[in-house]
Amino acid sequence: MKFSMAVFKDQNSSRLFVGQFISQICDKMMTLGLVWVISQEQSIQMIPWFLAIGALPHLLLASSGGKLVQKIGVLRTLIHTDVLRGIIFLLVGLLWLAYFEHHSLTTLFILTFVSNLLGALFNIAVFTLPGLMPKKELVPQLTAMVDSCFSLGTVVGPAISALLYPWLGLSGLLVLNGLSYLLAAGLEGGIRLDPADPETVESEPANADMAPAIPGRSMFADPLIRFMLSAFFLMNLALTPLMALLPLFVQTRFAGNLAMLAAFEVSIGMGMVAGSLLLSVAEFPLKRGKRAIVGLSAVSLLYLFFGLNHNPVLACLALAGLGLALAVVNVSLLTLFQSRPAPADVPVVMSWVNTISIGALPISMLMVGSLIEKIDLTKMTICLALGLLTISLATAFYREFREI
Repeated sequence: MKFSMAVFKDQNSSRLFVGQFISQICDKMMTLGLVWVISQEQSIQMIPWFLAIGALPHLLLASSGGKLVQKIGVLRTLIHTDVLRGIIFLLVGLLWLAYFEHHSLTTLFILTFVSNLLGALFNIAVFTLPGLMPKKELVPQLTAMVDSCFSLGTVVGPAISALLYPWLGLSGLLVLNGLSYLLAAGLEGGIRLDPADPETVESEPANADMAPAIPGRSMFADPLIRFMLSAFFLMNLALTPLMALLPLFVQTRFAGNLAMLAAFEVSIGMGMVAGSLLLSVAEFPLKRGKRAIVGLSAVSLLYLFFGLNHNPVLACLALAGLGLALAVVNVSLLTLFQSRPAPADVPVVMSWVNTISIGALPISMLMVGSLIEKIDLTKMTICLALGLLTISLATAFYREFREI
């Protein structure tokens, strides 16, 4: 294993990292703040509807989001969506007490829909951008760096929200979030792309394992892309219930409290952060496909260990390890989706990756909800873990994936 800090020393990469670090923390901070306000001032029964409204734009843009990003341009999409979100949140925050507080529920529903509409395009662009950077050798490390921002936001954002909300109130959080988006857009404005990037001219694929587009055929004619998108969807279906069932594990398996639930969530979050940051500075001897197979196998076994375990300390360690291994899988697959298609097709593939990540949640919750009263929690966990292990074995038998 070789270590290198080159990705952090590169000006383009560091601008993207700092901007996304600030933006993702404030984004997750805002999400928790809005959920808290609705639960306290409206009704807790509105929370599922609020979350569903937030997920809807990602599903609506499943087939068209990538094409829209192609038309606008990847970097321009990144900057424009952050600027627009910044202006919207800033205006709503400044005018909250005067105009919007009396229509708070309607305002928050509209705000989350518009924000996620722009966020869906942003997600497609931010994971397409690494392949357009001048230093192509840093693409895997930069992808890991961006992924770490999302993980860091999930861990740090809610904690900051809990600290600042009593002081700033909702209007203050809205203003702070708007300023963070504008700051991120300013940093992104200093990013310089490869002069021959696919946003402006047709070019040959930058990486050796990129497959050129087949005239008249969809990128999904590539069996490896079809197979790995299907595997990614099934992985999300199996993994999503883990976070949803954590409160139930804490109550029934460990007889714990809210502090234990927080410890479990922080453990898996910090594991993902550690894994992403490690991949941003380390080069592994294993090929990308084999690395993903090993990571997914580790996720499956740690998932199983957590489901059978009764010791809270060991459970935290299992979740931290699971988070680290999951980061390895995510970064490996994202890098595949960046490098395998023709450059112009990458945003479209990333659109489906984003949709799968969001869309797997309601499907998985429906599955769990229909089974939770019919099957023991331990048995359900075992089934999900074995399902993940089956996916891992299927990918291991796919020779082309092993060799990339």
